[in-house]
Amino acid sequence: MAREGTAPVTLTKWIREVADEPLQLTGDLQAQAEENTWSLGQGKDETPVAAEVVAAFEDTARRLGERVTLMERTATFYVWFDAQAGHLRCSTTSAKKDALPFDSKIDPDAKLEDVVGAYLAKVRPETAEGYVLPVWTTEVGL
Repeated sequence: MAREGTAPVTLTKWIREVADEPLQLTGDLQAQAEENTWSLGQGKDETPVAAEVVAAFEDTARRLGERVTLMERTATFYVWFDAQAGHLRCSTTSAKKDALPFDSKIDPDAKLEDVVGAYLAKVRPETAEGYVLPVWTTEVGL
C-alpha cells in the first residue's frame, strides 16, 4: 500500500527502474545473471495493460542500450514469463541470444507481446518434455 501523498509503485514503474539498477557485463554468465536478473510482478489491485507493459520493457531496453553503449559494449536484454513463480523476469547479459543461461530449451525469437500476454493471462504452460520457453531478446549497446 502506498503512503499518503506518494504514488503506488506499478509493474511498469518497476520495469522502467531496471534500467537504472547496477549492471554487470563482465565475468562469467552466472555472475551476470545473479546481478542483472529481476523478478517483476504486479501490485495486488493493479490490472496492467499489455501495451503499457510492452512499452515499459521497450523503454528499458532503449535506456539500457544507452548505458551499454557508454561502456563501449554490446549486450542482450531479455524477458520471459516464469510461470512457476508467477512473475515476469528480465535480465541483461554479455551473451548472444543463442547462448543465454537457461537450463531448458528456449525460443529467443519470441514476441514481447506474447511473453507479456502469457504473464497477464497467467497461462501455465505444460512442462512436458520438449517444452520450449518463449524469451524475448533484443541486442542493446553499440
